[in-house]
Amino acid sequence: MTRLAVWSPLPPSPSGIADYVAESLPALGPLFDVVTVSEDPGTTPPEADLHLYHLGNSPAHGFVYRAARARPGVAFLHDWSLHHLVLHETVERGDVSGYLREMRRAYGETGAFVGRQVARALGGDLLPALFPLNDRVLEGSLGVVTLSAQTAARVARRLPGRPRLHLPHHLSLPVEPPPARADSRTHLGLPADAFVVTAPGLATVNKRLDAAVRVMARLRADHPEALLVVAGASDPRLPLEAWASAAGLGDGLRVTGRLPLDDFERHLAAADVVLALRFPSHGEMSGAVVRALGVGRPVLVSAGSAAADEFPEGVVVPIDPGPREEAELEAFLRHLHGSPALRETIGTLASVHVRENHGLLATAETLAGFLRAVEAGQAPALAALQADRTDEGGLLGYLMEEVRWGARDLGLVDVRLGLEGLLEPLARGPR
Repeated sequence: MTRLAVWSPLPPSPSGIADYVAESLPALGPLFDVVTVSEDPGTTPPEADLHLYHLGNSPAHGFVYRAARARPGVAFLHDWSLHHLVLHETVERGDVSGYLREMRRAYGETGAFVGRQVARALGGDLLPALFPLNDRVLEGSLGVVTLSAQTAARVARRLPGRPRLHLPHHLSLPVEPPPARADSRTHLGLPADAFVVTAPGLATVNKRLDAAVRVMARLRADHPEALLVVAGASDPRLPLEAWASAAGLGDGLRVTGRLPLDDFERHLAAADVVLALRFPSHGEMSGAVVRALGVGRPVLVSAGSAAADEFPEGVVVPIDPGPREEAELEAFLRHLHGSPALRETIGTLASVHVRENHGLLATAETLAGFLRAVEAGQAPALAALQADRTDEGGLLGYLMEEVRWGARDLGLVDVRLGLEGLLEPLARGPR
């Protein structure tokens, strides 16, 4: 049986990917000899026939990123962008030059210019999202798994011919069947007659909660039973309470703090509408969105995000993140507030679709088939990767990076150039 090393943080890590992996391990267990690596193993990585690296755009995945660069395996991209992870591994550790080299390696002169702005904390939220900085793990992978068609298409453009799998994000509900809305509200202490809009997961700046707070304050002025619930913790840098006070939302905002998964599901079941906006998006496919669809609730997502593109029309409700975002969000919430039958119709469509296409056992078997195919072709793939690898810190490595970027700029992606043989004499200099 194939020995599979699964690299990922696991609960109680605050990474949502930790929950995803913990849910999938029991389904993978009968199919592989699984060994998990949930923290940096130092100089003694586990022996395995194949390594599976779960990568997300947060510091919790630093040890996975370093391992994926050192030992080729299958890269499981939960986010298209790894920019914040690379920032943590470089700038936040005092290695600004290492970050600038990564940006130049991936994006040439433009990357070097943008990198200098980001390193000075002048890039805002948008610039890092536009430069995903995932080239190292993509180029060094034997295959790539993504959770959205949007990210799979990007991988195909970046690495044509590399084995890749678009794997639907599995549905996992700790309480099954889902509890009724009324029972969930009783359990959680939420008003039975409230119009509850729930924003699930860690509250961060890209979830557009500033706009949501203002919209809910205006809605609550006309419908005092309206309630915005943040079902999770809040980034301490996010001034949620100040926003609520300025907008006049008052006690119409509730923030639960981090929740156990069963109560997290109850909050989704207690909602009338689930709010899952993300802009700028880093290509993430949210497990909270899949759970909310699974319990049969209408979910509002940002148009253009991975979640908006992943599901058929009518399963999610897209909100344009442009200048009319706030007006559009208010119009949809007012319409859904006055149309319980429409909420029920959207929720039913969502639940049926997710339960038919996102089953945990089915996705685990699909992943297993892909991993076995990658393992079968592992020897020639490793040889091809090794032919284009060299010491990243030396002159030869620098020259190879420059030529690779130039080749990519000309559209020559994933082309084996035999660079070491060509450039090694130049790097060595005259004898």
